[in-house]
Amino acid sequence: MNDLNKGENIFTKEDIRYMEQAIKLAGKGRGDTSPNPMVGVVIVKNGKVISSGYHKKAGFPHAEIEAINNSSQPLENSTMYVTLEPCTFQGKTSPCVNEIIKYKFKEIVIGCIDPNPRVNGRGINFLRKAGMKVKIGLLKDKIELQNEVFFKQIKTGVPFVCCKIASSIDGKLATKSSDSKWITSEKSKMHVQGIRKDYGCVLTGINTILIDDPYLFPRKILNESFKNINTISSKKFYRVILDSNLRISLNSIIVKTSNLAKTIIFTDKKKLFKHTGKIKKLQENNIDVLTVNQDSVEGRGLDIFKILKILYQKYEITSILLECGPTLISSFLKKDLIDKFIFYFAPKIIGGGSNYDMFTDLKINKIKDLVSLRFENVKRIGSDIVITAYPLKK
Repeated sequence: MNDLNKGENIFTKEDIRYMEQAIKLAGKGRGDTSPNPMVGVVIVKNGKVISSGYHKKAGFPHAEIEAINNSSQPLENSTMYVTLEPCTFQGKTSPCVNEIIKYKFKEIVIGCIDPNPRVNGRGINFLRKAGMKVKIGLLKDKIELQNEVFFKQIKTGVPFVCCKIASSIDGKLATKSSDSKWITSEKSKMHVQGIRKDYGCVLTGINTILIDDPYLFPRKILNESFKNINTISSKKFYRVILDSNLRISLNSIIVKTSNLAKTIIFTDKKKLFKHTGKIKKLQENNIDVLTVNQDSVEGRGLDIFKILKILYQKYEITSILLECGPTLISSFLKKDLIDKFIFYFAPKIIGGGSNYDMFTDLKINKIKDLVSLRFENVKRIGSDIVITAYPLKK
C-alpha cells in the first residue's frame, strides 16, 4: 500500500470549521448506525457550504451519497469534508469512492482512516489514483473518540464495553441492607435512560435482578401503550443477564416484559441438567438461554470473554452498557474488558459497613498494579457529578 501521508496535510481554520460541522452531523446517527460507524459530510464550493449529509442507519445511504444527493448545485471543483475514509467495497450500498470520482471533486479532506481491513487506506489510494487531491488526519482524535464503538469491534471482534456506576460520594453502590433506591437524582436516572438507547444491550448479573428487579431497557422512549421496543427503535435492543445457577424468577420484571425487549440469559453449562423445566418456560417467554463454561482462571462465575464473543458473533451486538454490582464490575475490570466508565456520584455519604463498594472484589496490593484512568469529561447533572473516564491500558 502506498504511503497514505504523502503530500501536504496542512489545514486552515476553515478546514477545521467545516470538519467540526461534519463531526456534529455524524453524531446525529449515534445509536442507529451499528455495525457501521457514524460519518458526516460537508461539501464546500467557493467558500460556501452547498450540501451536507450523515449516515442515518445501517443499510441506508452512506454520508457521502447523502450529501451528493442533497446538493442542488454542480459539485465539480468543490471540496468534500468527510469524517471517515470513503468505502471501496460493495455492501448493502455501493462503494462511495465511485460516486465521489464521478462528480469530479477538487479536493477530499478526510478526518480519519477507516480501520476496517476491507478499506484501511484503499479509499484514499483509489481517490488519489483518480487524480484527486486528498488530505487526511484533520481532527482525527475527535473522530476516533466519536466512533470508539466501531474502532473497538472492528479491531478486536468483541463489543465495546461501557460500565455505568451510580454511587454515593464515598463510592458505595448500596447500603449494608442492599438498599440502593435511589442514591442518585431523578435527572441522573433520566440521563441513564438516554444513554441506554445508544448501546446494543444492557448487561447485568443475577444479583442485580434479584435485588432490584429492574426493567433494563430505555423505557422512557417507549410510548404510553408500551409497545415492543424493537418495533419503535431503529435497531434491536437486548437485555443480557449472567446467571450461573439460573436463579431468575419467572415472576421477575425481566421475564414479564420479555415481549418488549429481546432478552438473553447465560448460565453454567455444567448445571444445565438441573434446570431443563425452567429453561423451557423461559424459552416460551421468548428468552434465549445460552450456556457457557465457568471462568477457568477464577474457578467461579462464567467465562465473560466467551460471552462477549457470542454476543458479537451471534447477535451482532457491538456495544454493551454494563450495569451491575461490584463483583461483576471487578470481574470485567480484572480481565481488562472495560473500555469506558460513566460514574454518577451523588452528594451523599453511606459510610462503612457496606459490602457494596464499587470495586470491592478488586484486590490490589501494590501501587504499581492499580488501575489508572483518564478523565475525559466532568459535568453536573442535577445535584450529581458525572465523570466519563477511560482505563489506561497497561
